[in-house]
Amino acid sequence: MSFISKIFHNKEKKFNKIKVDQEVLNSVIYYANQAYPNEFLALFDGKIKDKILYITSLIFLPGETGNSGAVFHSDMIPPTLKYWGTVHSHPGPSAQPSDADLYTFSKHGLFHMIVCLPYSYQTFKAYDKYGNTINYTIGNYEHLNKNDYDDFFDEDDILDDNEILKPGLLDETDEFNQEFNDF
Repeated sequence: MSFISKIFHNKEKKFNKIKVDQEVLNSVIYYANQAYPNEFLALFDGKIKDKILYITSLIFLPGETGNSGAVFHSDMIPPTLKYWGTVHSHPGPSAQPSDADLYTFSKHGLFHMIVCLPYSYQTFKAYDKYGNTINYTIGNYEHLNKNDYDDFFDEDDILDDNEILKPGLLDETDEFNQEFNDF
């Protein structure tokens, strides 16, 4: 694997099945209801395991929303952020993608969903980056989020019960450190 592939997490993007966590869809339904009569928009987070794309959470970015569309500030997406597509709501009875939706699909990921009124599991439709409908299954895949932080923490990062936090390079005062250790 090349250095660039490691940085941008694009070593393997092939999958032949899509599984969406039920809690993700519950969250989308909740946010769609909260945003109504405006649209709601978020990115999908997840991972590929054994050639199955698992959608396990949502990523929120600043943006604008209205009753005829929603956009996020794509310039605020960190270059190392891995996301798999988008999900948004339509405040009407159709989950068919508009031309603007198709443009977003083509630029932001491989898997996209639209939910329309009355915002339920039955009113979700899924699409690929070209706007073709695709199948997915719903399940409980929360366990796949576990251990995502192993790359960031190790046993040396954990303080023992009687261990005192030592001042770091950027700590401004000893008073701050004493207050933290007293806490």
